[in-house]
Amino acid sequence: MQPMLIKVNTPYATSFGVNRYVYEDRFPGIWHFHNEYELTLILESSGSRMVGDNIDRFTEGDLVFIGKNLPHTWRNDELHSYQKSEALVLHFLDQFCGPGFFGIPEMINIRRLLDRSHRGIKITGKTRDDIAALLLKIEHAVGANKIILLLTLLNSLAASGDLCELSSEGFADSADDSSSNRLNQVYEYVMNNFQEDVSLVKVAAVANMSPTAFSRYFKNRTRKSFTRFLIELKVGYACKLLMKEEMTVAYVCYESGFQNLSNFNHQFKTITGLTPKKYQLMHAG
Repeated sequence: MQPMLIKVNTPYATSFGVNRYVYEDRFPGIWHFHNEYELTLILESSGSRMVGDNIDRFTEGDLVFIGKNLPHTWRNDELHSYQKSEALVLHFLDQFCGPGFFGIPEMINIRRLLDRSHRGIKITGKTRDDIAALLLKIEHAVGANKIILLLTLLNSLAASGDLCELSSEGFADSADDSSSNRLNQVYEYVMNNFQEDVSLVKVAAVANMSPTAFSRYFKNRTRKSFTRFLIELKVGYACKLLMKEEMTVAYVCYESGFQNLSNFNHQFKTITGLTPKKYQLMHAG
């Protein structure tokens, strides 16, 4: 399945939109993209955030900047119930200040920030607190002050060292490639079936390629082998399950799609630096 193209809701008589999304229980979890740049602040909820080929945990306070046409979604934990899920989201187009605005010399640092965002950017540290505060101000601002605050926000991001790219360069580069639909189909298939027996042969068939050709294709576009991608996905899901105190390591092993406990322990420690049990003791609650 391809990511869905979403039409972003921009309020009438405004050049960009700031929307507060509140859901009973869970976020919709739709794998989607759009032409707008996006800044998302999680106000309440937790689960897995997916940006391009990056999968990570999100909790309250999570703040990410996503480039245009980069597939992304937030999915809540299936085994947890929520009173509500809430996010504050800013969307803007390249030309919200007029054609060529970000091409003028004074905007060069912001232009570079926008170029970096094609991989998605996680914002941390003091910058996260400062940008979250500005985003809340923009939500209620009117007139020219709204534009000034947004430019201040982008300028602060452009000067910050508290930024970390999320998706691999290979995935981002494939977004405009004619073969990107094939990669999206593979990604969606794996996301829906990784707990089962997802073999290279099966995934290559989804891509309508031979296993050898698919292995080369996948690594060229994601800068990692398919096996590595699949293991990282399973370990990421296992981390989520281990945060539940009542779950045994053995149960998490098989629920995450691993076939034996020894391999699970080895792969988990290789990626996280911790044994599953130690991870659970540190994070469960």
